[in-house]
Amino acid sequence: MSVQSFLDSAKILYDNQKYNEALCLVCIVIDSCAAQEYPNEKNANRYKKFLKKHFRTICEYGFPGISADNIRIKVNITHNSLKPDQNGYVDMEQIIYHIIRCGLVHECNIDDTISFTDTTYIGDWDKKFYLPKDIILGLIASIKQ
Repeated sequence: MSVQSFLDSAKILYDNQKYNEALCLVCIVIDSCAAQEYPNEKNANRYKKFLKKHFRTICEYGFPGISADNIRIKVNITHNSLKPDQNGYVDMEQIIYHIIRCGLVHECNIDDTISFTDTTYIGDWDKKFYLPKDIILGLIASIKQ
């Protein structure tokens, strides 16, 4: 097995609308890449650093129509892993790591408040948080840099 075999499998799963499974494989690859890039950091720190460094690419491919170095979301739910700022906002890196990656890797499940959409929709997290399914393609693109 290799990084490329995981990415190839993720693309097949994505094409077959198995978004959670595709995303799980991509999250595992990012873990590996982040460990190589930041070997002296703890897992969560290096993962989020990797996402932050490559966020423009993630955004370009994963949030069609949006070009940004950072996206902050107002979180109107309680989640122990998220650390909102004083105004209730979190970076997308926190959401990807704590909610998406940890949920998939440790529980084989994404929080039920997350919904994949066909279009780019960014809004506050109030009962539901919508992510474009293309975020998978954005994460894959970040790995290929």
